[in-house]
Amino acid sequence: MNQLRRIFGMKIKNLILPGLLGIAVVVSVVLSSSIWINPAHYRNSQQTSVSNNSIIDNKPMSYVYSPTQLIQTDENGKQNMLTNHSSNLISEIGNQMKNYDSKSVNKLSSGNIDEYKKFLGYKNSIILNYPAKISIKIFSKFINDSLSKGPNDSINRIVIPFDDSNEIYLLRDDGFHIYKVKFKDTNVSGLKDAIKNNVGTIPVKVKLVNKIPTIDFIKSFEMPQYGYLINKTSQNYYVTRLLPNLHNTNNIKRHRNSVVYNDQSSKQLTFYNNGEAEYFDSRPNFISSDFTQTLIDSYKNISKLSINDNLSNLRYFSYSPKNSTIIYRNYVEGFPIFNQNQYGAVQIKLVDNTSLRYNFSLNNLQIPVPTGGSNIKMKTTKEVVNSLAKSGYDVSKIGPIELGYQWSNSKDSNILVTLQPTWFVYYNGRWNNYNQMINKVGY
Repeated sequence: MNQLRRIFGMKIKNLILPGLLGIAVVVSVVLSSSIWINPAHYRNSQQTSVSNNSIIDNKPMSYVYSPTQLIQTDENGKQNMLTNHSSNLISEIGNQMKNYDSKSVNKLSSGNIDEYKKFLGYKNSIILNYPAKISIKIFSKFINDSLSKGPNDSINRIVIPFDDSNEIYLLRDDGFHIYKVKFKDTNVSGLKDAIKNNVGTIPVKVKLVNKIPTIDFIKSFEMPQYGYLINKTSQNYYVTRLLPNLHNTNNIKRHRNSVVYNDQSSKQLTFYNNGEAEYFDSRPNFISSDFTQTLIDSYKNISKLSINDNLSNLRYFSYSPKNSTIIYRNYVEGFPIFNQNQYGAVQIKLVDNTSLRYNFSLNNLQIPVPTGGSNIKMKTTKEVVNSLAKSGYDVSKIGPIELGYQWSNSKDSNILVTLQPTWFVYYNGRWNNYNQMINKVGY
């Protein structure tokens, strides 16, 4: 049976993949030709696509700033992370919450760690988790702006009881704040239907580690691999989009590992040979110190980088007030994709409180293709920590441990990448691939 699977997988790879690669090349050539033939039309179409900054590639702000994880707690307190290979569970949940209409918001608790632990394990409920803190007013966009007049505070997770109380709870990890929100109807039946069919489960336990809520993967499980065709956006596209006033070729400097475009005014765009890019704007619009407005402005800023489909899976990943940095990553099945750099898909950093620096990749995921590879068995969180300790790493320096996908370039094709599931460990101020840490690759 295993031999048949291998043969079948090889046939899929040998028959389908070349065809898909061929189609991708043809499409790429056609699109490139249309740009060369009629660049004015191309520029006009791109300008039209960003005229409405409230939507990026038909993805509203509520999509980019949506929760990324869904955990269900049953009547006995058993918890599972829910996944679905055929649909976006978070989007399905959002569809069931789009008609929420709040009646009242009250602060239930603050600083009470025991009370907070109870809500992390709230029986017969679901938890929507964000990878980093989000303002309540930004989360409000996920539920039809029904909390637009809510508290000016941030949260990390949302607990929705499966009962007839019509209440949800907003949890902020820092300070253990709990808000109770009363709605006219929380549509529990619709939420249950959204997670009823074709849902995968991964056993977890949400607990406090050093007073920080942590998702503990308590049993080993399997994760699928993915293959994706990628598209590399041309440098000319971004030059036209980000430096519209660049008219003098003398403002282009070519170096050994990069090409630098400068409009001699306030903007500079650098392309590196490894496919990464950096855009520096020393005269951006008004920079707000308000967290909600910062997230809104950041959303508008990444619209400057939007191209077809490259933001379709983009999600908010982290915010560092210390470094004035926001990172967005692409997600697959609710798990973040880690590229070869530390920037994620897009990083926006405030420099000297006056300028903005964007780091992003020219490579964009396009079409999923079969890999023919089997699922990969994942260790438990405890096994990951124990393995790191045995390899000589200081356990006290280990921060969050995130389940995600590693972006790996194909050796056979420059338009194909594989996404391999693995653990990512925050250690020494950066995210690290667990397998590379164990094998001492780069350490």
